[in-house]
Amino acid sequence: MPKELSPAEREALERWAAAVREALGVPDARLPVGELLGLTGRVAREAVRPAVPPPAYLMGFAVGRAVAAGADQETALREALAAVAAALPGGAGPVPDHRPSTVPDTQEH
Repeated sequence: MPKELSPAEREALERWAAAVREALGVPDARLPVGELLGLTGRVAREAVRPAVPPPAYLMGFAVGRAVAAGADQETALREALAAVAAALPGGAGPVPDHRPSTVPDTQEH
């Protein structure tokens, strides 16, 4: 399980997420921090650490494509998370939510 984030780390994470949302033009995108941290941790452990960025990119691509075709954003994200988890060498299983108690899911309002 990841360490608890300090207030400074949490603030940096929130600022970074807000900056990326703005840069990509997706201010309303839900960011399930805990689930993403859990999945990327599994990818790093069960595949190899450098294998983390490609599935993150591909999940974003798949979610964008599904939403453009009319799917619900949250449903598309859940399906992408599940598909990547199932593709891991360890196989399918729920994506663990390793959200530190100090880091909420972030969303612009």
